[in-house]
Amino acid sequence: MAVTDRLSPAEAVRKYGPITELVVGRHGGFESVTYGETQFVSRFVDPRGTGLYDDTVVVVHDPARDDYECPVCQAAPGEQCVNKKQQPCGTHGKRSQGRSRWEIERADAAARKAREEAEAAQQWQREMATPPALGAVLEVKRWMPADDTASDGVDRYIVERTYANRTVQASADSGERVFLARNEYTGDWQVICGQPTSMRLPCRGGGVGVLCKVRHKPGLHLREDSSWT
Repeated sequence: MAVTDRLSPAEAVRKYGPITELVVGRHGGFESVTYGETQFVSRFVDPRGTGLYDDTVVVVHDPARDDYECPVCQAAPGEQCVNKKQQPCGTHGKRSQGRSRWEIERADAAARKAREEAEAAQQWQREMATPPALGAVLEVKRWMPADDTASDGVDRYIVERTYANRTVQASADSGERVFLARNEYTGDWQVICGQPTSMRLPCRGGGVGVLCKVRHKPGLHLREDSSWT
């Protein structure tokens, strides 16, 4: 087979379209060129030195660029390095010293998890700092079912008053008045002692299946509702 003609860069531009990508190696070696939508890997159509393209179409193929961020220009993995004028340039020599893609993904995942946990903690604090509305129904799980006829093992109480140490006075369907406090870790409500330790704070002693053992002063009476703190 005799070769009578050879495709030149100028003829490739006229036949296939302008240069859209020129890929070179880390040290500037030619790898491929794309005219329009047609890619060539032959050095015969290497357009460097012809003035047929500008630097914006040059892509430096470098494993360090694909796997590491650049500590010099902060280019992310897979992105091309840029010079001080923000123009594409060859890969900076210190790029392999930057964080790897795996390290970046791990750091992003850790930051995302910490952010979600912080948001959940803030939401939990807001919920704990918000008193139940008067007339709201609170459900309290029974320590042990009172009898075999109990279906759900839950007692329901209607909120009548709230007190400053995050306790409430509520009434049951039977008319019995009890004091309830909310567990700050689980968010569940539980019946507490409720005897006044001062004129404004009910005792939070006792709890699920536990009797209060505090000797309370006789004659103390709780004041009207105080702010929820």
